[in-house]
Amino acid sequence: MIRLVAAAGAFTGTVVGGFLLGLVLMRLTGAGWWVIVGLFGGLGLGVGAIAVALRPFLRGN
Repeated sequence: MIRLVAAAGAFTGTVVGGFLLGLVLMRLTGAGWWVIVGLFGGLGLGVGAIAVALRPFLRGN
């Protein structure tokens, strides 16, 4: 259960972090597409974090 909560926290953190990084880059460069790039980058990293955290449960015994 703890591993699931940690995976959910990692997912949320990477998505929000990617979004915020995209906002910062948008303000610095003026290009609005950085927000979408940051959001999808955070989403990809979040899925990877969940896969790594839940890998022991996904293996067959």
